Amino acid sequence: MSPARTTPGTRPALTADPLSEAIRGIDTTALDCVQVNAAVLADAAHGPGTHLRLGARPRFAPRVPRPGRLPTVEQPPPEQIRSMEQPLGLTLEAGPTVTKGEELLRLLPEDGSPLYVVADAHRMPWLPYHGHQHMDHSVLLRSVEGGARVEAVDAYDNETPYGRAEPVVCVLERAEVATLFDGSPAMPVTVRHAPPALTDVPRTLEDNAREAARLLEDDAAGRYTAAFRDHPDQSEACTALLLETWLLNRSRRLHAAWTARSLPGSALARATAEQAAAWDALAGQCYLAVRRVQRGRPAPPHIHTTLAELLRADARFAVEAARPGTGGAMHHQPAQVRETVVDTVADVLGTHRETVAATDDLSRLDGFASFQMVETVERLEDAYNVQFAPGDLEPAALRRVGGLVDLILRTAGAGVVHQ
Repeated sequence: MSPARTTPGTRPALTADPLSEAIRGIDTTALDCVQVNAAVLADAAHGPGTHLRLGARPRFAPRVPRPGRLPTVEQPPPEQIRSMEQPLGLTLEAGPTVTKGEELLRLLPEDGSPLYVVADAHRMPWLPYHGHQHMDHSVLLRSVEGGARVEAVDAYDNETPYGRAEPVVCVLERAEVATLFDGSPAMPVTVRHAPPALTDVPRTLEDNAREAARLLEDDAAGRYTAAFRDHPDQSEACTALLLETWLLNRSRRLHAAWTARSLPGSALARATAEQAAAWDALAGQCYLAVRRVQRGRPAPPHIHTTLAELLRADARFAVEAARPGTGGAMHHQPAQVRETVVDTVADVLGTHRETVAATDDLSRLDGFASFQMVETVERLEDAYNVQFAPGDLEPAALRRVGGLVDLILRTAGAGVVHQ
């Protein structure tokens, strides 16, 4: 993982294949270097937005990797890979670690499908970490040209101390790839598709709330923050805290994106977006703190207070979201349901919400055809945790914002939910 600041940037040209198309539809700056390439596989297999399910549970579960070390929210890659399987609809089978490049390449599927690999970023020449920093990093490797060459697909996006990492697809000679991975541990992960788990939004909010209530009760945020504030080596503590806030920042941005898709236009979606922006600001402040400490100056003392406040605010939002009358339940007011419908259609079409709101017949909008109608219906069912009756799916109703609003109010009021 990288502790550097994240800023959006111009992406390099990508080839027109399913993996590259998936990258174009992902905000790769909201994912870490293990998640990001699994997200590409999921969206390529199950459609755009599948990867957002990784943001449904904004967990805070710090661990102490070894006695005497600072706590970290970073998961070991094997644990993280296991936790990604169900939401992404992927079966990810990690094989034994290999240290010989040719042995790794023999595991590449002959049909040209990708092998997901976690290895050392220090060995990957398309990354700015190459030759500079050792860290676990994922990449997708595919055999091309009958096995003579190997294609590396890496969607990682981050500003690093050594330059910018951007999504890339590059083709290397097989012998070159074998040399890159010789003598360095690499974990091959075979990939199979599975049905993605259906997200029950209200139940997810309830699970988040229970977990958050426990964190508030035992003040996990206070203990975690104090470990960095009170550490005798503030240079080490600030450097570690930069990585922590980088990881927490990305996870909260991903949670905000999931909330915006699952509960578009809601007060909860707006609140999580504001909270994500606050995390982004803290990550920048921690970067400044590291630079100051490196120059022999004291770190800004407010970073620890702000960190604890943001963690507690995360938990309070999660608890509040599951209470009756908040979170998803607030959408049962007609005006709020209308906002949700407009936002959902605008997101599906990639157009301005004002354009949707001003249109009587959605079929007149560019791109609104059968596929987009179906995607809109499915998103609204997921957002309200309902299942529209087949007899209610009349094209005349589905082509109007008002028709969709009426359908949601009628179905939600009848309590017709997903099973």
